[in-house]
Amino acid sequence: MNFLKRKQIIVLSLVLMLLVAGYLQYTYNKSAQYSEDDSAQFGDAVYVDNKDASAKGNVNTATAGNEEKTATASKEANNFFAQAKMDRDVTRDKDIETMKGVYGDDMASKDAKSKAYAKMMKIVETSQKEANIETLIKEKGFNDVVALFSDDGSVDVVVKAPAISKADQAKILDIVARQGNVPFDKIIIKNMF
Repeated sequence: MNFLKRKQIIVLSLVLMLLVAGYLQYTYNKSAQYSEDDSAQFGDAVYVDNKDASAKGNVNTATAGNEEKTATASKEANNFFAQAKMDRDVTRDKDIETMKGVYGDDMASKDAKSKAYAKMMKIVETSQKEANIETLIKEKGFNDVVALFSDDGSVDVVVKAPAISKADQAKILDIVARQGNVPFDKIIIKNMF
């Protein structure tokens, strides 16, 4: 024992523990693979092969294809909502910075400063309305939503849903009309999933 240092003993015992763990894992997998009782217990690992898939035919393939399309569509929808909100925020930030520049410029006329200030207040008001609309629509059970006010006074609302029922459409129209002070004919509702 004198020739082994303390660190060497620790390393040697770790290697021995790894070998024992590997041997136990090997014997466990070997016994589980050839056991007579093939019934699965809750929490057991399940081996998956394609033997049953060919017997079930195209039904599973079609279902898997639809699930894949749905997953792809949801991923695209998530990207759309995130990108739309980010683009909106970047554009608004640039507009506000421009208006702040005009408002803070000593050479700008009083009329230009007042228009810049009014434009900044309009942007802030619109942002608050959009945030309120999005929050209230999400409260109705939709996963995501983006509301965009346009310069002509209309509002586009895109909700993340496979479809929008008439009842849901009525709820969204009510929220947008009340929060945005927009007439019903200026509200455009679309779904994306």
